[in-house]
Amino acid sequence: MSFDRRALAFSLAVALLAAACGGTAATPTPAASAQAPEPPASAAASEAAASQEPASSDNGSVPNVSLAPGTATELESMLPSTVGGVAFAKTSFGGGALPATVPVDSGELGTFLQANGKTLADVSLAMATPTDPSKAGSLVMAFQVKGVDGTKLATVLAGSGDSGLQTATVGGKQVQQAGAGGFGFTLYVKGDVVFYILAIGDASLTEGILAALP
Repeated sequence: MSFDRRALAFSLAVALLAAACGGTAATPTPAASAQAPEPPASAAASEAAASQEPASSDNGSVPNVSLAPGTATELESMLPSTVGGVAFAKTSFGGGALPATVPVDSGELGTFLQANGKTLADVSLAMATPTDPSKAGSLVMAFQVKGVDGTKLATVLAGSGDSGLQTATVGGKQVQQAGAGGFGFTLYVKGDVVFYILAIGDASLTEGILAALP
């Protein structure tokens, strides 16, 4: 099964957007660590003691992902907070205040909006990402062009007829899915909202996410 290049680029952009919103600090390289001056003995002792205490946010496990507060709260509220025991962090962008990496080609989005009598002020985006980085390959985003049938927007997000999308019932909902080799995405339309679920390496959360959506 092959992906349309536009759909593939969109999926990769979604992953990059999620990483940008919920990314963690980079780990220093061995070379950089070797060049760093040694701290005083007192500072080293304090750091050692601190390293033995679990972070308050993760109870001693892996660091949690956190996202900035959203501005499209109504759209954000449609996304799940917990799925199968996995907590999700949420954020959103409303009123056309979209991130620069919004995963729809600006020219294509502009053409779509003009054809439907809308502007960027009518566009909103919300996303939910697992707080556990080991589950970061699964996420859900909601796109809305207020007042425009979501099936029209889904066509833009999906790419051409060669995107490999197939109709399926997952989590009790009729969806369109495409995927191969542990990389796939699912589209679900509800009114003027398009929910986009990305699964990289592990699709185990997809059914739970869909079951939790309105």
